Amino acid sequence: MDEVLDKEVFERRVQMLLLTSFAALALLLAIIGIYGVISNAVSQRTQEIGIRVALGAQPADVLKQVMGQGLTLSLAGVAIGVVLALAATRLMSSLLFEVTASDPATFIGVSVLLVAVSLAATYIPAQRAMRVDPVTALRNE
Repeated sequence: MDEVLDKEVFERRVQMLLLTSFAALALLLAIIGIYGVISNAVSQRTQEIGIRVALGAQPADVLKQVMGQGLTLSLAGVAIGVVLALAATRLMSSLLFEVTASDPATFIGVSVLLVAVSLAATYIPAQRAMRVDPVTALRNE
């Protein structure tokens, strides 16, 4: 009976394995992309951050500013993604077992995961921005 069941669901298992693999790859690319965008924004704003630090901004203020920028971008991306995912649920409903295509727990879980991942990817450039030496940043102009 196990062999019959395995043969019956083999194709769907392969499809879901491929879908999961592509989703993991998409998450990795999203992490790299978010890191690259925030890192580029921090490097372009090095002089501005240096001036802020020279005028008395605390490292925590710089961290909040850079993390806030990353959080804004990630929340906008998640909102757009949720809307597009809800639109695509009809296409995927035939691939799902024992869960609805618009399962709220899944949407909330994935949204929280993506925001957490984007904040983690933003943290490294934010740490670098906190350590900007104002003299060096202003001298490079």
